[in-house]
Amino acid sequence: MKISGKVILKKGKDASIKRFHPWIFSGAIQSVEGNPADGDWVSITDVSDRILGFGHYQKGTITVRVVSFSSDVRAENIWQQKILASYQQRTSAGVISEFTNAFRLVHGEGDRLPGLIIDVYNGVAVIQAHSIGMHRDRAAIAAAVKEIFGDSLSAVYYKSQSTLAGKAENEYLLGMAVAPHVIVEHGNKFYVDWEEGQKTGFFLDQRENRKLLGEISKDKTVLNTFCYTGGFSIYALNAGAKTV
Repeated sequence: MKISGKVILKKGKDASIKRFHPWIFSGAIQSVEGNPADGDWVSITDVSDRILGFGHYQKGTITVRVVSFSSDVRAENIWQQKILASYQQRTSAGVISEFTNAFRLVHGEGDRLPGLIIDVYNGVAVIQAHSIGMHRDRAAIAAAVKEIFGDSLSAVYYKSQSTLAGKAENEYLLGMAVAPHVIVEHGNKFYVDWEEGQKTGFFLDQRENRKLLGEISKDKTVLNTFCYTGGFSIYALNAGAKTV
């Protein structure tokens, strides 16, 4: 990646980045060197010119989203390193198994990749950018995901955000896949449509809540008033609910 500018923090305003907070607010900035455009990579320094990290620049209240807290950004493999770390966390936690092949691979700031969401649906990765910087780096991100998953990944789809209207279109960055697409979650099967559905296609964050409902649904009558793709309903029925 090309570093297009330098953001110099005010004296005493470097405490949050030293605690690995991923946002640099406009009020913490003393000056900006160079002329970075929205989405450009910039270095972040204190008033003594000590490098504190690197991130995506974007004019606004959150001026920099920090991607690397290192003083030495390894441009050639930063995406592979960070996405692999996220993948290893999911595998070590037992999220991925023969009974569950859909999961959130990258959850923005929680995985120290602010502005980036990656969901995996049974061999298809769906990327969503919530910042201009992640949008501009989408091709490199897709390549890193493919490198990590290899032949088990058939396609990478980019689902643009409404906040990036006019700057992005939905597209396959790698490969092709047919949507809707069957996934398995705790042994329950669902169709996921990342092209036409909400968000990236499925509300993966409700996985354990769906499982909990199933555990208390046997012989019960269940009313699902916000069913979307019927996630809670399928869990309840498969767990022995009398009526849904």
